[in-house]
Amino acid sequence: MLSNIVVLTQSSSFITGPIAKIFGAIMDAIYNLFSKIGINNLGISIILFTIIVRLLMLPLAFKQQKSMIGMQEIQPKLKKIQDKYKNKKDVESQNKMRMEMSQLYQEHNVSPFGGCLPLLIQFPIIMSLFAVLRKIPAYIMSIKGIYLSIIASIRNVADHATYLTSLNDASKMPIKNFDVTNNNQVIDLMSTFTSTKFNEFVDYFNSVSSTVGDQIAPLVRQLNDVNYFLGINLADNPNLMSIGLLIPVLNVVVQFLVSKTTMSMNNKNMDEKQATTNKAMMYTMPLITVFFVVSMPAGLGLYWLTSSAFQLVQQIILNKHLKKDIKK
Repeated sequence: MLSNIVVLTQSSSFITGPIAKIFGAIMDAIYNLFSKIGINNLGISIILFTIIVRLLMLPLAFKQQKSMIGMQEIQPKLKKIQDKYKNKKDVESQNKMRMEMSQLYQEHNVSPFGGCLPLLIQFPIIMSLFAVLRKIPAYIMSIKGIYLSIIASIRNVADHATYLTSLNDASKMPIKNFDVTNNNQVIDLMSTFTSTKFNEFVDYFNSVSSTVGDQIAPLVRQLNDVNYFLGINLADNPNLMSIGLLIPVLNVVVQFLVSKTTMSMNNKNMDEKQATTNKAMMYTMPLITVFFVVSMPAGLGLYWLTSSAFQLVQQIILNKHLKKDIKK
């Protein structure tokens, strides 16, 4: 099902494409800023980039959380209205029920859809974030420059086109209409390489031309240096038998705390059935998270971890602040 997917260097989607370009420019600026003081590390860039984007999204998060807390506060009154019309299914009674509920929303300045709208707005933003993080070389020009140097060297090998085409054909997600003369497509292909695949790549060119092998080996090491963060290669899926295990483990712990904090906020005034459902979600969400994190490059797992940690702190601070406001 994933075969023949068209992989573009930058997102060209009508909605997410322009947002991804803005995020890409931010990511590029962060990387270059640290590069000027001799730190060429993708992990630090991902962490700072995630914090900046989460700060930009803070007004939406504030609005969403305020709406959720407001809805929780009026739940007992809403239930009273629903119980009052429980056995009255005629049109007139149902209209009266809706009117009373609407008045209650207005009195407390809340909307049942107030929590959904910020979520809908955040969706294209999150998709744009993923577009940037999945295609780092397309947005960080200095990293793209390393890939271009590798391409310039391997083009001196006569059968490089045949080799690159065979790598694309063997890929889990081959690029449709792959053109070896298109640098962006070749970068797209190489950006999917794990460290093991890159070692095989260097060995191949070294075997056909030691000159080319000597040229690309330091460039690949440079890419590895960029990708390594605290001993974890962010281009690889987390290695569960190494320190890479920290990425999924920490994600599970933080996601559990996020779910628990959300549940403690939402369970107030909820009936037993809703509380049971929330409790099930508290244990299910971390398991879903670990499934995604171990199946994608550790760089995305690092983004997920940073984002969840930010969300946890944000929820605790906003809850405290908003509850004080409601009590006034």
